[in-house]
Amino acid sequence: MRCPYCSEEMENGIVRSRGGVYFLPDGESIPRLYTEKEFNKHNAIGLPPYVTILPKQPEYPVAYTCRKCRKIIIDF
Repeated sequence: MRCPYCSEEMENGIVRSRGGVYFLPDGESIPRLYTEKEFNKHNAIGLPPYVTILPKQPEYPVAYTCRKCRKIIIDF
């Protein structure tokens, strides 16, 4: 994949976390719980792996990085 900022070739990988990962728009308060209802209330976008209580293997999102521009693009 080519970087949309500088057109250099991007490296691919995954984004990992030990807890829930989400995007929160400026001006929104932090959700109290990792539930769809709470995320919708705060206009948050949950990123995989989604926090669950089920003992299953998480699926991490594919990501691409451009080290030159210091950007990461994540599919969710």
